[in-house]
Amino acid sequence: MSANLFALFLIALIANLASAAIVPRLQDNYVQLEPISDNKYTLRINEGGALREETVELIASGEPIVKGQLIQQYASPSGTLTVTYEAGLNGYVAKYSFVSTTEIPPVIGLSPGALKAASG
Repeated sequence: MSANLFALFLIALIANLASAAIVPRLQDNYVQLEPISDNKYTLRINEGGALREETVELIASGEPIVKGQLIQQYASPSGTLTVTYEAGLNGYVAKYSFVSTTEIPPVIGLSPGALKAASG
């Protein structure tokens, strides 16, 4: 099973188990699921240059509160995208940033004397 398909399967499984407040401890090459208490767990998926970490907690009303972060590396344009998100009773809120790791080459300017000499 590919890592992406496994991750989707795992997320669906977690959603079903979380509603029943039964979350098993899982550890794989790409996925780690760790119960913290009967109503709270952490999930970490690290695969293909992307890292997703989140904490899910079921509150008294049975609603899940999800807080997490996704960090994705990109080759072109070269940089790192970070998305921090929270979902719960007040809806979904996400903040993102992209930090470029591409170096901008310095601008090489010619002096007025060099330009005059080059023109003849």
